[in-house]
Amino acid sequence: MRHLSAYFTVIAFSLAASSPVLAGGAEFRAFWADAFSPGYKSSQQIDDMITRALSGRYNAIIMEVLAFHDNVGTGHGAYWDSAIVPRAADISGGIDPLADVVAQAHAAGIEVHAWIVPYRVSSNWPPSGNTQLTSHPEWFMTSREDMGSGPSRVEGHYVLDPGSPDAQEYLTAIVRELVTNYEIDGINLDYIRYVTTNAGYPADTSYEQSTLARFRRIEGFVGTPNATGVTSWNDFRRRTITEFVRRLRGEVPAITSNPRQPLRLTADLIAFGDAPTNFTSTSAYILHQNWRFWMEQGYLDLGIPMNYKREQTGQQATWYRNWVDRSLQWKGPRHIAAGQGNYLNRREDSIAQLSYALNAGTDGVVNFAYDATADQNLDGVPEQDWSWYPLLGNQLFVTPAPTPTMPWRNPATATEGTLWGRVVDDLTGDGIDDALVDVAGIGSVRTDANGYYIVTLIPATAGGANVSIAISSSGCPDINTNATIFPAGLTRADVRVCPTEIQPGDMNRDGAVNAADLNLFFFCFRGVGFVYPDGNVCLNGDSDEDADVDMVDLHQMQKAYGQ
Repeated sequence: MRHLSAYFTVIAFSLAASSPVLAGGAEFRAFWADAFSPGYKSSQQIDDMITRALSGRYNAIIMEVLAFHDNVGTGHGAYWDSAIVPRAADISGGIDPLADVVAQAHAAGIEVHAWIVPYRVSSNWPPSGNTQLTSHPEWFMTSREDMGSGPSRVEGHYVLDPGSPDAQEYLTAIVRELVTNYEIDGINLDYIRYVTTNAGYPADTSYEQSTLARFRRIEGFVGTPNATGVTSWNDFRRRTITEFVRRLRGEVPAITSNPRQPLRLTADLIAFGDAPTNFTSTSAYILHQNWRFWMEQGYLDLGIPMNYKREQTGQQATWYRNWVDRSLQWKGPRHIAAGQGNYLNRREDSIAQLSYALNAGTDGVVNFAYDATADQNLDGVPEQDWSWYPLLGNQLFVTPAPTPTMPWRNPATATEGTLWGRVVDDLTGDGIDDALVDVAGIGSVRTDANGYYIVTLIPATAGGANVSIAISSSGCPDINTNATIFPAGLTRADVRVCPTEIQPGDMNRDGAVNAADLNLFFFCFRGVGFVYPDGNVCLNGDSDEDADVDMVDLHQMQKAYGQ
C-alpha cells in the first residue's frame, strides 16, 4: 500500500483584488433587467438601457441571462453564446446580448452581473432545444403524489432536482461557461430555493442520486417522508440548496482567467410578508432557502432580500422597514443590499424606501425592475416610466459612486481565507457523498454527492496559516493532511479516500489485467531512474514502489498478465 500522502493534492493561490480599497461613498446601486421585457434583445435596446442607467447614476446591472433552460417563448433560453443552453429565440440582429451589454456597460463604468434561475427548466416537456436535459429526465424532481411517474410540473414548471449531483454538475458548468467566456462582474442566483414544500421527490425512483435517495441513504430513513412535518427531510432539502451555493463559492473565484476578479457572488433572497424575530420562522427557511446561514458562512458576497412592499399600504411600509433592519442583523460578515420594488410604487415612494435602506446602513439597493419602474396610479399596473432614471439621478443618486470593495477578497486587507476541494474514492475516482471534512479549530462540513466541500472564514495572515484537516468517510480509514491558507486565498485540497492495494499489472484499476493495462504499461515503461511524481497513473505499474517503472515491474506485469 502506498503512503497516504500519495492520496491528496494541494493547490493554493491568492485572488488579487481588481481595484484598491476605496474610501467612503461606495454603494451597490443596481437594477434587475429581466428576460421577459425589453432591455437587451437588440442593439438599440442595449444602447437605451446603458443611457438610462447612466442618467440614474446606477453602477451595476443585474442582467437575466437565464430564466428558462429551453428556447420556446419570450424570456426562454440563453442570452449569451452558450454551448450548453439553447439560444433565446427573441434576440434580434444576431447579437450576443451579454457580450454587448458587458462591452458598453464597462465602457460607461457600470458593472454587469449575470442573473440565472438555476432549477426552473421549462413549462413543457421535453424542454425544447435542450437535448442534454431531455435525455436525463431522472435529473428532475416532482411533487410527492407524482413521484416516479417521470417529469411533471412543480408549481407550473419542470424543475431540476437540487440534490442531484448530475443536476449540480450541469448547473456548475453553466456558471463556469459564463465566468470563463465573459468579463462579467458577478453571478446572481434567483429562485435559489424550493418553490413549494411539496417538492424534492424523484421523477425516476430508480435514480440512485436523487435528493430522496441520498436522504434515505445518509439519514437511514425508511419510506417516503411527507412534504411537511419531517424535520430531517426539511433539513436535507435545505442542505441541497446550500450545496450548490457553497460550490460556487469555490468555483467562481477559481477561474482566475477572468480579468474582473474578484467576482461578486450574489443571491436574491426571500423576504415575504413581515420580518419575524427568528429566521427559522421566515418563508425563506420554510422553502429551504437558509440564506442567513449563507451570509454567516461567507458563501455569498452580497445578499439581496427581495423586499417588495407598497409604501402607500401602511402595513407594508412598516414591513419594508422591518426587513431592512432585520437583514442588517442577519448579514453576517458580508454585504447586504435592499431589493426594492419600484414597480409597485409611485416614484417618490420608491425614493423614500431607497433612502431608508441606505440611511439604515445597507451596502446598497437594487430596483425591480428596469422596464417596469413605477405604479404611479397605484392601480396594480406597472408603468414603463423612463422618467424614473433622471429623477433618481437628480433626487437620490446625485453624485456617482463606486460599488463597495470586498475586503475579504483583497490580500492586502483580508484576514481570512478559504479551503475547498473534492473527496473521491481512490479506486473509482468518484466523489464521496457525505464525507466529513474537519478543519481543526475551525469546524467541519459534509461533502456533496460529487464529493465537494468548502470551509470559509479561516483566519489567515500574510505568511499563511497552516491548518490540519481530518477526512472521515464510512467504511474507509480516516485520512489526515494539512494545507496552508492565505488571506483572500482559495486553497484547494483534493483527497483520495479508501486507498486500495494495487494488483500488479492493473494499470487502469478496473480489477482485471488485460490488453488495456499492457498498452498503458508500455507507455509508462521508462526504466530505472525515470521517477514519477506521487499521483501519476504510471505508478499503478510500479510493483516494487521505487517510483519508476523498470524491468522488475515488467516481470511482475508478465506474471499478472499470464494469470
